[in-house]
Amino acid sequence: MKNNLIVTFFCITLISIGLMSSSNGVAEAQNQDRTGAPGSSESCTLCHAPSSSINASTSISVFNTNGEEITAYIPGENYEVNFVVSGNGAAGFGFQATSILTDGSNAGEFSNPGDAVQLEAVNARHLVEHSTPSATGIFTATWTAPDVGSGDVGFFMAGLAANLQNQNQGDSHDETALSLTESIGNGIEESALMEQPFATSNGVTLTPKVDGTISIFDISGRQNFTREVFSNETIHVETSQMSRGLQIIHFTPHNKSNDKFATQTWKVVIPS
Repeated sequence: MKNNLIVTFFCITLISIGLMSSSNGVAEAQNQDRTGAPGSSESCTLCHAPSSSINASTSISVFNTNGEEITAYIPGENYEVNFVVSGNGAAGFGFQATSILTDGSNAGEFSNPGDAVQLEAVNARHLVEHSTPSATGIFTATWTAPDVGSGDVGFFMAGLAANLQNQNQGDSHDETALSLTESIGNGIEESALMEQPFATSNGVTLTPKVDGTISIFDISGRQNFTREVFSNETIHVETSQMSRGLQIIHFTPHNKSNDKFATQTWKVVIPS
């Protein structure tokens, strides 16, 4: 499904900001929106001077109740949003994010904040941010999509990989954005190309319904496994062939003649 990226007409300014000027989050501590979304604060204060060793990166992923990553939302449906911050050598991670419509108003609602996450509001804009620095950099919340006819939704996120030394140097900041289009028609996006993956501490079991290629990535985007598979072939990928924790599974069918056969994505968690 074509994704008309909303950030092409939303101007994002990359800024060095004080996301963790308080370990409780900048919205709670300073009543500031630092997400990088239109209308957010564009402070030039170097609260976190860049590190020569830590290189922060951020990502946003939205998943339906079947654990499949989406590029278009069904109005009124609930989704899980993962906000991920990474950076080698960081002692802790923080973030702040929001979701808005093209007119800058709130898009949908956030609820059910995960570990180290809190819900805040600044100037009527809803925000999610860290409540305390996270050791994993994986932050989650439930997002309820807006009403029918709302149009494109933009998610905006600022993340920080920090050394937690209570100084204004040695940290790394990154921003990202994600666009979702509104599903039209019956809103069915998944094409049932593969059975829902089954994950245990021993690995993950996969059963495709058509011929294609399965690839497994960790949260840093590193590909740990790839293989061509056949329709109704059940394979088991051992834990030794991938990482533990959150894994992203891509299945690309060999027949990509129409949108029904586009790449499909799932997420699974391999327990420790």
